[in-house]
Amino acid sequence: MTTTEQAFRELTKAHMGQVLSCIAGAVEMAGLTGSTLGQMLDYHMQTGGKRLRAMLPLAVAGALGREPNALVGFGAACELIHNATLVHDDLQDGDEVRRGQPTVWKKFGQAQAINLGDAMLYLAPICLESVKASPGVRQRVQARVFRDVLKVIDGQEREFALQQRSTEHIDQEAYRLMVRGKTSGLFALPMAGAAELCEAPAEVVEALEEAAGHLGVLFQIQDDILDLYGEKGRAQEGSDLREGKISALVVAFWQRANDADRRRLMQLLRADRHASSDEDVRWAIEAFREQGALSACLAEIDQLRGQALASPAFSAYPDLRRLLEGMAQIFLAPIGDIMESVG
Repeated sequence: MTTTEQAFRELTKAHMGQVLSCIAGAVEMAGLTGSTLGQMLDYHMQTGGKRLRAMLPLAVAGALGREPNALVGFGAACELIHNATLVHDDLQDGDEVRRGQPTVWKKFGQAQAINLGDAMLYLAPICLESVKASPGVRQRVQARVFRDVLKVIDGQEREFALQQRSTEHIDQEAYRLMVRGKTSGLFALPMAGAAELCEAPAEVVEALEEAAGHLGVLFQIQDDILDLYGEKGRAQEGSDLREGKISALVVAFWQRANDADRRRLMQLLRADRHASSDEDVRWAIEAFREQGALSACLAEIDQLRGQALASPAFSAYPDLRRLLEGMAQIFLAPIGDIMESVG
């Protein structure tokens, strides 16, 4: 276990109860206690997870020399926003299982999943109200919440648009634009928002936002790799391929493949999810490895890790730099064996 991972575990043990109490308080303040929305929220939150978005603001506060406990409400807001996207993602992707349990839409219905995700987005600002901050700082952070949530939604829309585009638009730039919204936004908010609440210098806030952008892409690429070459905890091997998603591996393969292999991959991506054969998925897994797509993605991960740590603004905050480095290690741990075998 890395030092950063241990620190996150200790933060979670010390403060996760407060985060959940803050969420429960927001539910009560909104008049939702005992309602179907409240029951669905409890069901979804009890499925677990790393609670990384809840703890990131507290970790940033500690790295900046501030009291982590002061940002519990912001951590609760970030956790709600993250989980709202999971509820909506499961519905949009058709995923029926999350962490071994039926997803919200599968258990309660599609319409109710939309309702829950929407409600969680609106509960988040209520949690933020519990954080002590000057009016100016509070206004900036509230604006960041709305802006970053919109970035995430834009990234989600770009993912679906990318799936529907013609083949000539399968390129790295389109993929990165999508990921910087969908994934990076959910790291930029807890990290840069926490720095703003701690009244860190503007250059540190900006550096954290930029670092979050790189770490978000890094995280998404490892997640793409994990879906095919690791254990992601989903119902089927290669779920992303069966859903027709344009992953980092698809982009890298597309740049290297001949026309025949491109056509076969496109047939797999365009097929109905339940009609995709295990044979075609296994072919893609081997083809991505043999034609260098997997190694190219791993090389990009190394580049992104360096970029995330590069800002000179971190030189005055060594604990902050160590936190970012530790986060990269945590993100890459699930594919550590894959990195070693390919490297």
